Amino acid sequence: MLKSDLSQPLDLRGAFCPMAFVKTKVHLDKLLPGDVTTILFEDTPPNEPLVRSIQSLGHKVLEVTPVEAELEPPKAGHSKASPTNGSSQLTLLKIEVNS
Repeated sequence: MLKSDLSQPLDLRGAFCPMAFVKTKVHLDKLLPGDVTTILFEDTPPNEPLVRSIQSLGHKVLEVTPVEAELEPPKAGHSKASPTNGSSQLTLLKIEVNS
């Protein structure tokens, strides 16, 4: 397996668990052990288990960084709708794929 282009983060805006986790798992399964990738997600109650679920697969969460939502426009094709009222906080995870 060749290394993927890791310069673009996985953008999960508009996706909520369990689908956010499914998309994350598919993304991580494409990478090689030791690869580092980033995942952008909406830090909402439905996505609360996302970080724990990534860790339960044996991956290492290197950084958890809050991102200003107004600075990040939604990715084309992603819904701005959120299962919560009000604006949601975006979080960027830096993950090292398990070996």
